Amino acid sequence: MPIPEDEIAAMAGAVMTLVNRIRRGQAKAFNPELVAVLETLAGRGELAPSELAEALAAPASSISRRIKALDDLGWITIAPGTRDRRSYRVALSAAGRGELDRLTGQGLAVFAELVKDWDVEQVRTYTTLTRRLAEATPPPDPPQPRRLPWWKETP
Repeated sequence: MPIPEDEIAAMAGAVMTLVNRIRRGQAKAFNPELVAVLETLAGRGELAPSELAEALAAPASSISRRIKALDDLGWITIAPGTRDRRSYRVALSAAGRGELDRLTGQGLAVFAELVKDWDVEQVRTYTTLTRRLAEATPPPDPPQPRRLPWWKETP
């Protein structure tokens, strides 16, 4: 039986409200772009800037700025490339690991406060359903009509 559209709209509204609250909270607590680099390095180890850019689907110039900021904070280490002296590799420093652990602890404390009135089974159910939603395959994007460059379009 299909789910009524008003129920889908209510769920979508609740999810988007949560996403927006999380984004605002993150923006107040830390720089999400810098933390994304720290998390990537924590999960994948030492990487070249191009590998970071690919992993984060970000432009190389953005990654360069993030690397510079993280290096200034002492949260990463930079080592010259072994094959090409012009290249380098970036790794999480002990201070960066400490900062990531600190932020993770803060985030867990926020979530604990948000669900303090829930019982364990409610938390488990929510976790299961959220994972299921996050892992669902979205429908494909509809095909876009091919457009000419703006200077070739006729009015």
